[in-house]
Amino acid sequence: MSAVRISYITEWLERTKTAWPLVVAEIDAKVSELTVQLINKDDEQTRGRIKALRDMKELPETLLSELEGMRAPLSEEDGAG
Repeated sequence: MSAVRISYITEWLERTKTAWPLVVAEIDAKVSELTVQLINKDDEQTRGRIKALRDMKELPETLLSELEGMRAPLSEEDGAG
């Protein structure tokens, strides 16, 4: 399973590299819009949407960390053998 996941993450990161700045710009615009809504009316659902968008913005870094974590044990096995 980890080899499939490594392949998937590697491909996802490569394919989204060029479009990601555009996605981030849209996320930032939506967060700004929701922040204004939140200032006008404190709402837990709006807070949750903002958090979800911020989590989405961090997706490449999250996936890269996961990828590095999966590759580290594989490198150790190669060195031990």
